[in-house]
Amino acid sequence: MKRILTAGLCFVMAGVLLVSCGSSELDMDTVMGTVSGGVYTNEYADLTFSPTSDWTFYDESELLEMMDLSEDSVDTASKRQNALSRVQTLYTAMAMDEIGANIIIGFENLTMSTDGTSYSAEDYANEIVAQCTASGYTFGDVTAIEIGGNTYYEAIGSVEQSGYDMTQAFLSRRIDDYMCFIIITTIDGYTISPDEIIAMLG
Repeated sequence: MKRILTAGLCFVMAGVLLVSCGSSELDMDTVMGTVSGGVYTNEYADLTFSPTSDWTFYDESELLEMMDLSEDSVDTASKRQNALSRVQTLYTAMAMDEIGANIIIGFENLTMSTDGTSYSAEDYANEIVAQCTASGYTFGDVTAIEIGGNTYYEAIGSVEQSGYDMTQAFLSRRIDDYMCFIIITTIDGYTISPDEIIAMLG
């Protein structure tokens, strides 16, 4: 089933950094994580997302489509490892509640970006702020927050779109040569807040 994210906004981390070349030698299934019993678990990021029952996760075919990969390209273990290791921006989990609040969890492979490995998580958050501000967002300060005992840098932006006031929280944490990112999108006055969604992370 196709679903449209309200996060059309400053949606995509693909392009936060300029493309270069490279690939990952990590076990990509570990990087992707799993959804089971309505909970997303990513051992590589030491991260879980445990939403309430009114949330629906994207299935793998939809995530692959977001990464311009076909199901045929990952139908064996070796093909899957090869294909996923060559994707600059991995979308590892996406979910949406019944009203339209949503979350995207993923990783940018810094070795595939020009000077990408020089970026700290705070640098990455500030780059998001710069790019989204140029698109009409308003941001407060970038701050450090703790999720599951790990430090993420958070930038919260607001923007008006199609008559709605939208808020997006961008979270970033560097792990090895990957930047883990979390994008949370809410609609002011209609959905739960970013803080309520962050509380579902652990």
